[in-house]
Amino acid sequence: MPSERFLGNLHDCYVTTDTRANKELAAQLNGLNVVVAGAGRGVGRAAAELFSHGFPKSLSLVALEQDEVDDTVKLCQSISKSTSVLSRAFNVTDAKAVQAFLSDVEKTFGSIDVVVMNAGRPPQWLPTAEGDPDIWWDTVAVSLQGAYNFSRYALPIMKKQQHGRIIFTSSAASHANEGISSYIVGKLGMVRLAEIIHAENFKESNIKAFAIHPGAIPTRFYHDFKNKAEGHTEDLRYISDTAEGEQKSAETAKGFFKDAHWDTPYMAGGMMTVLASGQMDFMSGRYVDCAMRVEDLVAKKDDILKNDLYRVRLNAGEGGLIPRLDY
Repeated sequence: MPSERFLGNLHDCYVTTDTRANKELAAQLNGLNVVVAGAGRGVGRAAAELFSHGFPKSLSLVALEQDEVDDTVKLCQSISKSTSVLSRAFNVTDAKAVQAFLSDVEKTFGSIDVVVMNAGRPPQWLPTAEGDPDIWWDTVAVSLQGAYNFSRYALPIMKKQQHGRIIFTSSAASHANEGISSYIVGKLGMVRLAEIIHAENFKESNIKAFAIHPGAIPTRFYHDFKNKAEGHTEDLRYISDTAEGEQKSAETAKGFFKDAHWDTPYMAGGMMTVLASGQMDFMSGRYVDCAMRVEDLVAKKDDILKNDLYRVRLNAGEGGLIPRLDY
């Protein structure tokens, strides 16, 4: 999304969020069992890489394509030979596959301390009155159904061990209101689901949940749109030759991003390691913009808690807000 939608002005990780440079942060990740879904490229791969520099006990990595998750495994093992790595390729909307994978993670490593649900798919950049219904629902499902599936089967494990942190890759697009309705609905649902998980679990089970905005990152999603718009169609994994509206969608997306100031995937990956470390637990159940500095959020902690900031709320005028709950 355009930078004016962001709450901060970072474009990359920095010493506070970079485990390659921040040894104190890296040490806080030692011994953790971390799951990353959507680890084949982009933000997910960057997160797995930065977690590896913290020498966690294990990394359990999921992607849709086996070759991509294999490449991430090789990268992580080259960084930390002491970290055990489990990997699998499946669609995060497949609840049985998610359940089986997380069960194997628990059996193999004994616990699940952190779950990062980063998997996503690009929307069609079309008005709601246009486009392909199957693509619309699939876009919602990969984000929201994936977030639910990983939460559904990680939470019982975390409740049993009485701790855990869940991180969803949402988007600033969750606060948009036109052109990509499927993406907006899916990403906004992740923000609300993080709040619900926090409210249901933080008191009795010490489980935290966060929904992040990762930044504007030129992933394969963007390049698929750009290539389609420019007529380069030899390797488009996320764009159909037959679905209604794909050409117009690609041209719209290319135009939308023509003046984008791109961020690196390490900006989000770094924030994920900070959230996993426990330093930002006061942001549990809230929206975290990775373009913001950790220090700025920490400085606002009292105000965030007092005024219940960084949540989605109905604004119906004076006295019309949903009343604050005790969480």
